[in-house]
Amino acid sequence: MKNERTKRIAATLLTVAMLLGLAACKGTTDPNAENTVPPTGANPGQTGNEPAFSVADDDETIYMNNFGEFYEAYQLAMEAETVSERHALLAVAEAKALEASGGAPMYGPVAGYIMTRVLHASGGYAPWRGTRTDYSQYVITNEIITAEDNAYIKTLWRDLMGTGTYIETAKEYLLSKGYTFNDTMTDTFVDNATTWNIFTASTSNDGNLIGPTYDYLYAYDAEGQLVPHLATGYEISDDGLTYTIHIREGLSWVDSQGRKVADLTADDWVAAAQHQADVQDCYTLGLYVKGMTEYATGETTDFSTVGVKAVDTYTLQYTLLEPITYFQTMFESVDFLPLCRSYFLSQGGAFGIAEYAEASASPSYAYGVDQNHIAYCGQFLCTNVTEKNSVNYVLNESYWNAENATLKSIKLVYDDGSDTNRTYTNFMDGITISAYLRTSHIETAKNNGDFEKYVTTSDTGRATFLFWFNLNRQTYANMADGAAPSQKTDAEKEVSRAALQNNHFRLALSHSIDRATYISQNVGEDLKTISIRNTMTPGTYVSLEEDATIDINGTATTFPAGTWYGEIVQAQLDADEFPVTVWDAENQTTDGWDAWYDPELAAQELAIAIDELASIGYEVTEENPIVIDFPYVDYNEVGQNQAYVLKTCIEGALGGLVRFDLLPLNNATEFLNVSNNVNNGSEINQDMGSLGAIGSDHGDPQCYTEALLPYGDGYLTPKMGLW
Repeated sequence: MKNERTKRIAATLLTVAMLLGLAACKGTTDPNAENTVPPTGANPGQTGNEPAFSVADDDETIYMNNFGEFYEAYQLAMEAETVSERHALLAVAEAKALEASGGAPMYGPVAGYIMTRVLHASGGYAPWRGTRTDYSQYVITNEIITAEDNAYIKTLWRDLMGTGTYIETAKEYLLSKGYTFNDTMTDTFVDNATTWNIFTASTSNDGNLIGPTYDYLYAYDAEGQLVPHLATGYEISDDGLTYTIHIREGLSWVDSQGRKVADLTADDWVAAAQHQADVQDCYTLGLYVKGMTEYATGETTDFSTVGVKAVDTYTLQYTLLEPITYFQTMFESVDFLPLCRSYFLSQGGAFGIAEYAEASASPSYAYGVDQNHIAYCGQFLCTNVTEKNSVNYVLNESYWNAENATLKSIKLVYDDGSDTNRTYTNFMDGITISAYLRTSHIETAKNNGDFEKYVTTSDTGRATFLFWFNLNRQTYANMADGAAPSQKTDAEKEVSRAALQNNHFRLALSHSIDRATYISQNVGEDLKTISIRNTMTPGTYVSLEEDATIDINGTATTFPAGTWYGEIVQAQLDADEFPVTVWDAENQTTDGWDAWYDPELAAQELAIAIDELASIGYEVTEENPIVIDFPYVDYNEVGQNQAYVLKTCIEGALGGLVRFDLLPLNNATEFLNVSNNVNNGSEINQDMGSLGAIGSDHGDPQCYTEALLPYGDGYLTPKMGLW
């Protein structure tokens, strides 16, 4: 792919100058050419040589014309024989997706300034999830950890990853620096829990309050290793369909006062799975577990047909719909928590969709109404809740790892967030263990001398936000409310639709965006580059577990065990001579700088696009520019400023041959109606926009690449106007 692009870019350097220099001659390389645009609905063609690209009307043809190489590479990855081979081939597929530029990578969840007393990653870490907040592993200091010591510890963490020695080595370092450790965690909560039943909790506040009371089958430790908690081990059948999990023996369920209410057994996971289906919140299990969807939808009322079974007292078994190599990475999630069957029934609960609905509506139903009406299997017992005042937890002496617990208690105090200054003062007073600094806090911290001494930057999150390009636009005002109407003529609509089906034009747009300046409108100059992401999948999402040999453009290429995903993405880009370096080999990241912003390259790609458009009858000049509609947030200053950054960057880089029209959105509802509150891609009202995010659902990069699948299977393909 890139061999041809390189030759064409070299051949069009003079064309770029001519296109920009002949503005007075309607911007065409032929000053005598007629300035014509095909009418709406026309099928422009060209006699003579085969055109470089074509414009299509149906989703499948558009998709295959633009993303066929990605789809072929993705399908090949799905046929891989090993997990490492699969991950390597998915990296190849991602490279093809980046080259196709259906979306312009922008940033991950924005990092910010933070002060902390928590040892880095001590709450757990997974490359695909980032740092975790598992209180059972937290290491907390009494003193604020300085920025210098935090930097050293993060380096130590990277160097010791996988050795099993990081936590103890880091603690020894902190002790040598005069730090002391605290076995009580103090923090704030924003509201009372609406329920203490984790399976019906619907807010992050509920999850935070219930979290200390339960534990997982497995959990990620500080070095990214999935280690046993309530389980002791598991096996996978040869066909990959059955996971047999061994539950730790001799454990008990207890009440909020620590009194035993039942033994913990494999059947408690069966009870939990059925309860999730009964409350109609079993999306994850429904995706993967045999029979789960049929039960949840009422096709059957017999839960014994579902692939979650207690083989014996301490043996749990999941049977899947198809082999899923990353199934175990989800063991540290709510979907795989247990529920004490006998205690649930004793609190008025029932099993069966209809039976539960009736029981939960009864005045006698008490499960989860407060902290005294749940059974505990986690590290902490919630002993007291004072409404909008305090929540207190103590160590559960029956917890499987109680003797090694670093924390003995948790004390939460109420803070509804209305006084933003309290975030800073609470932390400095020792009421909280970490503080994310708002803009208003930064000056205070600097004046007090705290900024330079203590402040560091938080990690960028694992989700990725991209601006998506609409390749098959059919809607020119919001379907729901008529907002953001396009100002384009029919002829301009036709030209922009054709242009957006051209790979070089989409790349021209992507290379025109100054991501740092865009982000700075929200976070300021100091943090503007930290969260920039140059790929869809974070480059350190996974590394190869074993050597993998795959085909890179006809050459068998072996990537050794430990190779990061982003390194393989870059290898394919390099093989294609794609002129973007998304992987920083020295710092081992795809984040933190803008690999795409290159106005000169943008102009070169635009010249190729204009040449190819001309080959099928579309003339682009300064008088006849390509018009791109961008609905933008006009109801806050950040949205306004970011929109004008885009307009300035794109129009400036592309020399007047592209007009970037800003269509104001006056409220959040209008914003959501552009591309969220729609039935399919044909109803999306934009040429570019959305900032649709790809998130990390499990420990396999497939959760990113599958977002671009055709035929309605990719959840972000509609952002490109398809399906």
